[in-house]
Parts: sequence; structure tokens; C-alpha cells
Amino acid sequence: MSSAGVTASLIFVAEPYYNPPVHGNYQFVMFDSIKHWFDSLQQQSHLFEHADDEILHGALASVLYHIISADHHVDARKKHECERILKQEFDLDDDQVEHLYQAAKQSSSDIHADLHTINFYLKNNPAVRMTFMRKLLQLIDIEGVYPEELEIFYQALHEVFPEVKDLHDEDV
Repeated sequence: MSSAGVTASLIFVAEPYYNPPVHGNYQFVMFDSIKHWFDSLQQQSHLFEHADDEILHGALASVLYHIISADHHVDARKKHECERILKQEFDLDDDQVEHLYQAAKQSSSDIHADLHTINFYLKNNPAVRMTFMRKLLQLIDIEGVYPEELEIFYQALHEVFPEVKDLHDEDV
């Protein structure tokens, strides 16, 4: 897929989030087709090279925790989705996932370093990378979208697809 194709795909996926909130309401409604697309991600995706590497496990757990705690409210649905992603990607049992979750919760790691680690391990395939970004959007959309969550999404987007940041920088 060309750089323009990746950019067009990213704009399509993120487009509902580009408009500023109306009357202070930060919850956005996603298109039903995109919602269905996210639901189809329940299947195993195997996004990462060397998925057994514990450094990758910690980095992904940390980024997912940053997302679900960005609004300073972590509920059972968010935690469950975070754990589901970790189980799916790394084939871990409940105890291992809980350990990762607690470690991420206690961690003061730098999200940029964690995103860099994730990007290093992501398979070098634009479709796989898009699937990773979709999983982040799925996690963000559990209780509506908040600016703090979008900020993390855009940081991940710029790490995974640096050409998108380059395009934005050219427009500014």
C-alpha cells in the first residue's frame, strides 16, 4: 500500500474525531460500519514480530493503560478490553495478564519510549499497522472519546506512520 493509501485509510478511520466537540461534549458517535469493523477484530491478529518478548509485553500494557486511564477513570469495561488485547496478542493466561496490568498501573514509564518499542516490534506491513491503530481506537471508544485519549492515539499514529506527521508538518 502506498504512503498516500495509508494516509487516506488513516484519515478515513480517524475522520470522525477531527471535528472539535460541540458544546463541550467530548463523546463522538462512530459510524456503524466502523463499529462493525472493530467488532471483527475479535479474531487473532498477531500484529507483532517476536510476540514472546517481555519488553514488548510491558510496552503494550503501558500504552493500553495510558489510554484507559487518560480520563482518570478506569472501569471494568476498559480494563476488560485492555486485558483482551493483551491475551489476544501474546497468548497469555489470566494471571500473566493481571501481572502486566498491575505493572503498567504502577509504572511511570515514558509513553514515547513505549510507543517506540511497540513500533519496533510491529510487523512491517501497513495493513497490520492499521489493525494496531484500529485496536487503539476500539479501546478509546469504550466510553466515548476524550481529548487526552486522542492525544495518545495521535502520538501512536505519528510513531507508527511517521509519513502522516510529515504531511501534517508540511501543511502547517
